[in-house]
Amino acid sequence: MVIVVKSISMSSLEQMLKSLDRARLNSEKKTSNNNKLANADPSHELASNTVTKSHALSRAYYRLGLVEKRCMEALISKLHPLRSDNDLQEIELSALEYAKTYSVSEKTAYRDVASAVEALMHRVIRADRPNGKKGKIEMTVMSFAEYKDDEGKITCGFNNRIVPHLIGLREKFSSYPLEKTVNFSSSYTWRFYELLVSWAQPKQHTDGRFMGWIDRQSVDELREMLGVPQSYRWADFQKQVLDVAQSELNQKAHIHLSIERIKTSRKITHLNIKFIEDQQTQLPLEGGETKQTKPA
Repeated sequence: MVIVVKSISMSSLEQMLKSLDRARLNSEKKTSNNNKLANADPSHELASNTVTKSHALSRAYYRLGLVEKRCMEALISKLHPLRSDNDLQEIELSALEYAKTYSVSEKTAYRDVASAVEALMHRVIRADRPNGKKGKIEMTVMSFAEYKDDEGKITCGFNNRIVPHLIGLREKFSSYPLEKTVNFSSSYTWRFYELLVSWAQPKQHTDGRFMGWIDRQSVDELREMLGVPQSYRWADFQKQVLDVAQSELNQKAHIHLSIERIKTSRKITHLNIKFIEDQQTQLPLEGGETKQTKPA
């Protein structure tokens, strides 16, 4: 038997690579990077960007204060989840952008942006391992963060471990307009909102309404996802987390939230959560999987 091995010439290989590049560019033209292009438009408001994450990141375990959360989500909103031309090495957020987006004074914005650097660098996020593997992975959001006092801005680079949760997403992800969250006064409300978005039903199943449910959500797991201190008793958790989130989501995001408490023996161990947004309000953009069984 004679085996003929055909080698690929350098010119043929170069042509193949060029064809791949053309295909990639054509694909990206169909999904214009509005978030990135907005940075070059002085009239564009950062709040008009969308924030997109994998479900795993939305449901990860971490605790950030409101200031750090505002900076983190604003920086993420500058990425486009379906494109490869994101500048991941240096992403900037100026104090003026922060002030305009979150309706605070410039003095407050400079202070907040400067203080966010340490938290963005040192807070650890714990998420499920990819592809359904057992265990957890811990990572920081940024590989570096720098506050430029003379320019009034922070410059950051996303950790390579977290990048797959932010770009190149094709399934199991969710998106929401940044403007839906800019008025939240509690980071717990923001995190709760992200969880709801990640469990929202596909719009084609709900006549375009933002709605969904989370069946038998473990209280202990929810506390971890929201970053609630271990010292909080149920009464503290109820008053300072659940009640605040429920009120803010209703008043500021027009989301009606129902929380049913389930006891094991005498302890509240699980929650049934149902949510629906008023039809006349702007809807979040959801994608990926849905949650468990349909409620009665």
